[in-house]
Amino acid sequence: MDDNLFLIIMALVAGFIILQLRRSLGRKGGYDGKGDHSSDSKPQKKDAPQDNIVSIKNSLNQDDRPTKAPHQKNDVGVPKSSPFYATLEKINSFDKDFTLSSFIDGAEYAYGFILSAFWEGNCKTLGNHLSRDVLGEFEGVINDMKGAGQTFDNVLNDIEKIELNDASINGTMAEITIKFNSHMTVVIKNKDGSVAYGDPEKVLSVVDIWTFCRDVARNDPNWTLVATSNE
Repeated sequence: MDDNLFLIIMALVAGFIILQLRRSLGRKGGYDGKGDHSSDSKPQKKDAPQDNIVSIKNSLNQDDRPTKAPHQKNDVGVPKSSPFYATLEKINSFDKDFTLSSFIDGAEYAYGFILSAFWEGNCKTLGNHLSRDVLGEFEGVINDMKGAGQTFDNVLNDIEKIELNDASINGTMAEITIKFNSHMTVVIKNKDGSVAYGDPEKVLSVVDIWTFCRDVARNDPNWTLVATSNE
């Protein structure tokens, strides 16, 4: 596996395993001016692969999210002292349902949904949620993995933190970048089940950074994934 392919896989793999062992997840809330909320969850190892798959919500569609109590005007989820307040307030001026907490909830759902489609090699589904450039990267990895006869066998032990990393708006085009901090085992297996990369007994710290974009003046509430990277 060449270095570029490995870097892309590492940037993607954290998201896929969101849908594994979801009941054992622990997370801290994103930036809200009130500090982080610690999780008491501890790393857990995988018992049986089929027991690690659970249902998730699909993408940042606010129609799929639970109904929330009405919020006060300009209650965007961060204090006015936040460097992101002005941007989030402007987004809220176009979309009164928008808050940081609701966006992070949706981003968590999208994180698993998109990478589930990646795991399955479902490029049609990915095309509905990714920009053209990101879709091209995903398709490249899918094709390379299929060609090599390799698959992922990973376990998410916990999500330590989900936080706002950046936010901007140009006209009505808004971009929000979220950082996902997690602990996981990362294993790539060959067709015969042998391990091509990774150690099933080793827990790694992974930081994924995803950027979502949306024209907030449109009625379509869905955000598109336009960039992925990892630290």
